Amino acid sequence: MILNRTAGVSPRGRKPGLRTYAPSKWPAWAIIVAAAAVQPVLSQDSTERPAANAVRIDEILTQLQQRSDGLQDIRCEVRFVEDDRINLTQRTKFGGILFLMTKPNPHFLIHFEKTEADGVLGKQEWYLFDGQWLYQVVERIAQVTKQEVARSGMEFDLFDLEKAPFPVPFGQKRETILRNFNVTLTSPAPGDPPRTDHLICVPKPDSRLYRKYERLELFVHRDIHLPSRIVVTKNNGYEINTADFPDLSEKSINAGVKPTDFEKPAAWKKYKEVVEELVPDDDGPP
Repeated sequence: MILNRTAGVSPRGRKPGLRTYAPSKWPAWAIIVAAAAVQPVLSQDSTERPAANAVRIDEILTQLQQRSDGLQDIRCEVRFVEDDRINLTQRTKFGGILFLMTKPNPHFLIHFEKTEADGVLGKQEWYLFDGQWLYQVVERIAQVTKQEVARSGMEFDLFDLEKAPFPVPFGQKRETILRNFNVTLTSPAPGDPPRTDHLICVPKPDSRLYRKYERLELFVHRDIHLPSRIVVTKNNGYEINTADFPDLSEKSINAGVKPTDFEKPAAWKKYKEVVEELVPDDDGPP
């Protein structure tokens, strides 16, 4: 999942309002995650054995939560695909992710070293969150967009799907997921990442997430208990973002990431800077 701001009318009828920071392009964890259908697909197995599937879903979500409890940092590769089915374009980005648990808020960095759009290679992109500010940096236009996400010293729960400015693919509470989504477990299919359970999460109509996207798919690794693929479907199935983490393993977790790994590249000093201070989230509580 890349992070960017959204405004205007959404496919679910959102009225124009204050600018918000949403996970429409964040791999993930965001959170922001490859089917065009907007309703859950129940396999024959899931319809015949709903009780067994409910037990397995509960087990997967519990393990996902427990895996995150001792998490200090993550270092892994990411392959991110933006599939625009209205304009019939596709853009693929290749890079790496760093995450470090710090106080009062975590740090993360997504660095796409190269992009490919319909066969044409592009330049670098960075997405850095320093606990207060989100930096979106595009080499192609030589610009740094600095967006305030939290006030200085303010602590917020980065993992709370209902309150955080963007979702991440770990640290989620089992009860929060079940409160916000109708979750189904579907059978393995060709092309799925190996040794994963495929959860399809459709936002409930009374959830604030209902206005953000149609569905979220998590391919949770059975050994690591973290998603090795995240798929977000939006805009009635016309916008599909897929994030794969091809080298995610036990070696990726608590790998010794340091604060110095989040230092801003010297090249940014030559870029134009645009600053956007924090504004209220029109999707959040008053």
